[in-house]
Amino acid sequence: MADQTFLAAKVLLLEHDPVQYPRLLEFCESLGLVSVPCAAADAMDALAQHKDLAGVLLAEDLPCDAPDSLKLAIALHRQRPELPIFLRRTSARPLNADESRAVTHPWASEDIGTLRAHIDHSLFGLRYPTVLVNGILDLSLNALRSMFPNAEVEAEPPYVVHDRIIYGQVSTLIALESTWCRGYMMLQTEEGALRQGMAQGMGYEGVGGDLGFRELNNLLGETTNLIWGAFKNRYIPPQAFATQQTQVPIVINHEQKYISFGSQDPQLCIRYQLTDPRRPRQRPLIIVQRFIFNLLFEAEAFTEFAQPAATATTGELELF
Repeated sequence: MADQTFLAAKVLLLEHDPVQYPRLLEFCESLGLVSVPCAAADAMDALAQHKDLAGVLLAEDLPCDAPDSLKLAIALHRQRPELPIFLRRTSARPLNADESRAVTHPWASEDIGTLRAHIDHSLFGLRYPTVLVNGILDLSLNALRSMFPNAEVEAEPPYVVHDRIIYGQVSTLIALESTWCRGYMMLQTEEGALRQGMAQGMGYEGVGGDLGFRELNNLLGETTNLIWGAFKNRYIPPQAFATQQTQVPIVINHEQKYISFGSQDPQLCIRYQLTDPRRPRQRPLIIVQRFIFNLLFEAEAFTEFAQPAATATTGELELF
C-alpha cells in the first residue's frame, strides 16, 4: 500500500476467541480500520446505530442462538446487503446458497493473508490519493468556517464507507465532473441540530431564530455550492470534459433513508463537528460529507493533474 494512498474504514467486529480477538484488533489498526466490537446479541442494534460502516468481521463459531453464526450473517446481509461480510471459518462444512450470498469473503483462522487480500480488494477498491484528501479537507473546512463564522469547525479523520444509509433529514447533492472523475458530492445533517445551531448564532449575524425547513435547505445548499466552487477551482481545469458520458440511475428510498448511486465502490466520507465555543456542553452539529465517484475515478490521472500543485500548502491529514 503506497504512502500516497489514503486508507481508513470502520468495520463491525463480531469476534470472541481470546487469541483471534486481540490479533484482529492489531490487524485492523495496522490497516487503518476502526473496529467496532460487539456481541452477537447486540449485532443488529450496532448495525442500526452505525450507518457509516465499510464491512463486518464475523467469527463462524461466535456464540449465538444457533450452532454457528451463519444465521446471523444472513440477517446482517438482509439488513445491509452492501456491506461485505468477512467470515472467519472454524468448520469445513460447505455453505448453502443463502449463506454463500451473505458471506462473500470467507477465510481460515490461520490464513490472515487471505483476509488481508479480501479487505484490500473489497474495502479499498478505490484508492484516494492523500493529496486529494488533504485538499478536500482544506477547502471544505474553509467553506464551512466561512458559512458558520461563529462556530468552531473540526474534521474527524476521513474514511471510506460501503453503507448507503443517509445521515439526518437534510441532504444536498451536486455533480462533480473532470478529466479524472465523474460523480457527486453530498452533505447530510440533522434538521433539528442545524436549526438549533443557527438559533444559537453559529452563522452570520442576524441569521438565526425560528428558521423553517426551506431556509435550512437553502443554507445547506449554499454551503454545498461553496465547497463545490472551491473543488472546481482547484481540481477541475476549464477545458476538462470527461470522455465517458454514461449515466446510472440514482435510487432513493426515503422510508429506509437509503440512497444508491448504482456502484459498489467505497465512498470517501468525512464528518465535520461544529461546536459553539460559548456553549461547550452543547451537542455538536454534525455535517457528513461524501464523495461518490460512481461514473469515473482515475487516481493516476488525478496524480498527473495535481503534479504542478504538489508543493502547494494543504491541510494536514491525520490517519488513525
